[in-house]
Amino acid sequence: METRDLRTFLAVAETGSITRAAALLDRSQPSVTRTIQDLEAELGLALLQRVGRRIMLSEEGVAFEEEARRVLNSLSGLATRARAIAAGKGRMLQVASTSAIATALIPPALAGFAVEALPSEVHVAQYLPNVVAQEVRAGRAEIGFSSMPLDLPGLEVLRLYAANDVAAFPKGDPLSQYDVVPLSAFAGRRLVTMLDPTRFQHRVARAMEASDVRPGPVIRTNVSYSALRLVQKMGAVSIVDPVSAYGVTLPDVVIRPIDTAIPFYWGVVAAMARPLRPLVAQLVEAVEAEALRLIPNLRMLDPSDAAQACLSQESDANAPTGTQSAALASRQMHDRGSR
Repeated sequence: METRDLRTFLAVAETGSITRAAALLDRSQPSVTRTIQDLEAELGLALLQRVGRRIMLSEEGVAFEEEARRVLNSLSGLATRARAIAAGKGRMLQVASTSAIATALIPPALAGFAVEALPSEVHVAQYLPNVVAQEVRAGRAEIGFSSMPLDLPGLEVLRLYAANDVAAFPKGDPLSQYDVVPLSAFAGRRLVTMLDPTRFQHRVARAMEASDVRPGPVIRTNVSYSALRLVQKMGAVSIVDPVSAYGVTLPDVVIRPIDTAIPFYWGVVAAMARPLRPLVAQLVEAVEAEALRLIPNLRMLDPSDAAQACLSQESDANAPTGTQSAALASRQMHDRGSR
């Protein structure tokens, strides 16, 4: 398998046509067809399927497309890094992050660096949490910023933070009467929430079930920034993570704490036994400083407790309010004692 094969496959995937892919690549149609057939034979997978006159990716083809793009991007980055080293400009900085942190915290953190302190090229790639872990573990990113829990084998958790999820609603909404919004106030309201049923949305849903709160119509998205925009434009309400809520300020969107502790955990990961260069360590410090500046009541936890802390959020989200408050207060006391 050669890079030319991957580029041919991606051209077909993007255009949905052997003919258009051939024109895009300045190759003959039979040549493109043969490349795809050889690639499928080598992989033992049917990458494409025909739907009417259009060619679509098979389920295996969709998965392979993501890997093909990653490989080509990595090779392209390798050439860029080699040119930078030859020019005496050193290594590029490669960061993998989930969307909330990449949008809210990393840009202002990078803005604090002098231009000459950064390499000639910086990559800040946004991924789902499990892909952040994969990128860091494979060495395609030097550092990862992600929500928790995370698949941790082969990774070291350098920093671990927690803060409670918050309410987001339009300016002038009836929720404005509350300094601390009761979870019960979401009953019957159009609610913007997350798509993933096993992470953020799972914890919010369990907290609502425990308090017998039934929201009205639901809009689901997979990016917190989109949730905030939907609140802004549609007059809906939402429960969002504190990183996005306090790090991305939108006009006419109000952020308030809620009376039920639904903790949001996030942290910084690096490949185990791979020392950080000073620039990367400085970025971690800068992101932490930005988080402490923006997020009220941000808690800094012991990174060695990452697995246990993320497990505890499940029991906290299901506990009665008094039990949640006691658990939260207990952890805050522990946090202050461990700093």
